[in-house]
Amino acid sequence: MSETRQAAVAQGIRDKVIVGYQGWFTAYGDGSPTERWSHWSAGVYRSNEGVPSPGHQTFDLYPDISEYAPGSLFQTGYAPLGNGTPAKLFSSYPSDVVNKHFQWMQQYGIDGAAVQRFLTTDGVFMAHRDSVASKVRTAAEATGRLFYIMYDVSGLSDATFLQMVKDDWTNRIVGQLQLPSSSRYATQDGKPVVSIWGLGFTDRPGSAAQASELIDWFRNQGAYVIGGVPTHWRTSSGDSKPGFTDVYKKFHMISPWTVGRYSTDADVDHFKNNNLLPDLAYCNTQGQAYQPVMFPGFAWYNWNGGAKNLIPRRAGALLWKQATNIRAAGIPAAYIAMFDEYDEGTAIAKAAEDSSMAPTNQYFLTLSSDGTYLSSDFYLRLAGKVTRLIQGLDAPTPAVPIPPSNGPVWFRTGGEETDAALTWTNTIDPSGGGSQGVTGYGGTGSAEFGAVSGEQAHSGSRALRITGRDTQAGGASFSYFKAYDVHIPVLASTRLSFWTYPQNNLSRHVTVDLVMTDGSTLRDSGATDLNGVSMHPGADRGTVNVWTQTKSQIGQWLAGKTIDRILITYDYGPLTGDFRGFIDDIEISN
Repeated sequence: MSETRQAAVAQGIRDKVIVGYQGWFTAYGDGSPTERWSHWSAGVYRSNEGVPSPGHQTFDLYPDISEYAPGSLFQTGYAPLGNGTPAKLFSSYPSDVVNKHFQWMQQYGIDGAAVQRFLTTDGVFMAHRDSVASKVRTAAEATGRLFYIMYDVSGLSDATFLQMVKDDWTNRIVGQLQLPSSSRYATQDGKPVVSIWGLGFTDRPGSAAQASELIDWFRNQGAYVIGGVPTHWRTSSGDSKPGFTDVYKKFHMISPWTVGRYSTDADVDHFKNNNLLPDLAYCNTQGQAYQPVMFPGFAWYNWNGGAKNLIPRRAGALLWKQATNIRAAGIPAAYIAMFDEYDEGTAIAKAAEDSSMAPTNQYFLTLSSDGTYLSSDFYLRLAGKVTRLIQGLDAPTPAVPIPPSNGPVWFRTGGEETDAALTWTNTIDPSGGGSQGVTGYGGTGSAEFGAVSGEQAHSGSRALRITGRDTQAGGASFSYFKAYDVHIPVLASTRLSFWTYPQNNLSRHVTVDLVMTDGSTLRDSGATDLNGVSMHPGADRGTVNVWTQTKSQIGQWLAGKTIDRILITYDYGPLTGDFRGFIDDIEISN
């Protein structure tokens, strides 16, 4: 996505792709009324007690903090990030943070945001929410994005929620904050849009009579009302209370919740056939608009248990599959859950790419946890493509239509569990070099290559290891193993770096090689590292039992080509014997 800012979008909502915006993160010292850590961890009012630290956090996906102003970042109790940067977190309270988020929406072509509105009798909490809502208005007006209020009735009681919502809309949203008077507040058919999430859910407050009263009240205020309803709203089963059929009919637009409801492509198709299409047909008979919900993935291991990376994003394939089904159904609108919910790992805002951008002493989900290196803006770029697809501006494609990265970092891995994973293990590349004159370490079996843990590592606990025995003195002895399947354009400024740890002199010939789409290789390109040493594995590299970094400005020799795969290799002729070498922290960047 270019840096060109997208034009302001029209105010109607029936043909827009909207993201849910929480804006709920706070930190002690951020100047917010809450004066504590919240949503990153369970903090204590007017205290740094409860600062996020190992074992004390309530979020799963670590954000990319590199673009926030220093004054909007706050020190945590974690060890530094893998790249050495202090482990800090942003607060949603500063204006520049909200502005940054809406600038991203504008930059990547996202239409706007539904601002989540939780209610409580806690005046401090509400003061914070009011402040963020006002900052959203300013940011939306500056970037031409839409916004509207989305009430979430979670945590409220049957006895009080009805009046609390009415009072909040009348006294705060319309009266004090005057949000609907903004030129960027979403309207439909001349009516200000409001969404109510939670009515009809089995675990949320409100009887059918109360829910009906609230919807009627909003309609009488002249509002266009969206219902954030249960998945099985149409059949009043499963997560839906019975007896709400007539209630759901009162909404102008239906938006059924789907987060966590599916994982595989087969699941998504099953949902399309059994929920999405029947829901749409029913809405059409009722004269209601339909706003399907989609999500990129889901995880809450750090604060609610369960498996790590519970519903994998599959490098964008899960979100894209949902989008193509929505487009196939002819639905011109959608709701992406969520923009900034790092808590449950559903955020599409910029996030840590890999272990180098997350604390070294606490597990966090990263965008590369699915095994493919992804840039921090990958899901913003994909959300922009989703928007264009659903609105009929782009043709559907079976595969995710964007590259994993647009640079400047094209590929990076340290082999950790949240980094890009090997595509192949113990797989010789016949066309990339093959194997000759090499057996297994100690003279039995075959040479081996793969990721190992607990042996040698430059960073983290894992590294790549290649072992074998050179059996052919004075001749050609080599083993070229396939490691990573990539598609990386090489520019004049492209460079390769990696660390090696040879355990004997023969192991100094263990290195990284690249195969281009035209069949040419790095080793035969004449490339050298920054010290003038050939990039061919036949050249001596590094010092025995010492981690040494190799850097090469490979663009000088390979510019205009495209890297097809990364190899880990051994290649040396003059001597025989065992070799065992380790490689870590590979990076290709501009």
